[in-house]
Amino acid sequence: INVEEEYNGSGLDALSYAIAMEEISRGCASVGVIMSAHNSLYLYPIDAFGTAQQKEAWITPFASPGGSVGCFGLSEPGNGSDAGAATTTATLDGDEWVIHGTKAWITNAYEAKAAIVFATTDKSIKHKGISAFIVPTDAEGFSLGAKEDKLGIRASSTANLIMDNVRIPRDNLLGAPGQGFKIAMQTLDGGRIGVAGQALGIASASIDCAVSYALERTAFGKPISELQTIQNKISSMVVARDAARLLTWRAALLKDNNESFTREAAMAKLAASEAATMCAHQAIQVLGGMGYVSDMPAERHYRDARITEIYEGTSEIQHLVIANDVLKEYKRNM
Repeated sequence: INVEEEYNGSGLDALSYAIAMEEISRGCASVGVIMSAHNSLYLYPIDAFGTAQQKEAWITPFASPGGSVGCFGLSEPGNGSDAGAATTTATLDGDEWVIHGTKAWITNAYEAKAAIVFATTDKSIKHKGISAFIVPTDAEGFSLGAKEDKLGIRASSTANLIMDNVRIPRDNLLGAPGQGFKIAMQTLDGGRIGVAGQALGIASASIDCAVSYALERTAFGKPISELQTIQNKISSMVVARDAARLLTWRAALLKDNNESFTREAAMAKLAASEAATMCAHQAIQVLGGMGYVSDMPAERHYRDARITEIYEGTSEIQHLVIANDVLKEYKRNM
């Protein structure tokens, strides 16, 4: 969506992306996360940090209609939210990088033709020794773990990327050596706008389900939509969704204007993911027993919403990002 037309992209802005993510996810959150991982996490870092040759080779075929899909390998089995503790290594051997390690919880793992992989190239300087690489998934030594049996977003594949001394050309280094952590953090800032859009879509779908049911279901001789308790739930859902939407659009507009948006993206992701969970929860309450069975989509929205508070930075991490940025601002002004 955000890729320039020169490389077969749509050339649209971040606000358009946020809106598209919401509308796609309103229909299916699984399709939303496939779209988010591909656009935010795979295409963006190459577009922002890649050379012209890398963009032509690794964006053009992936931005074309019906083209390939990519993925993003940052998390590992043992590091979770501590992205700087990468145990995957990359060693330069002549004109090739040799990558060894495992990446966990990778969206699009089974469909991806290439992955952005973060690996340590210099252990002595910790996170400053992490570099980013473009790794084709058909490389010798590259394999996948079993598909995760997830609570929600079940139509998207999630699995480990296993690299057993995978060799890639020296030119597949993305950015400069040691720039990987910066690339990862900058990528996640933009990715949080995408996840916020996905969460908004889930919230909107939950509202659609709850309101439609409330208008049709009768109790005590009238539609339950006329009961004040139900109206309070609908009001709370819409206020939370719309507030999160405005935060998301603000973050997107700041990104489009090349302004700092780290705090705002974290706020948007935090508010939208919590709105999605709340709206999905309340939708089930409005539907009662019908919300608990798969005949109605409310239970799927509930399962799909939960992950939005976990991936691309848990809600707890978002609070840290927001608070640290606020504290820095106040310290500068003291």
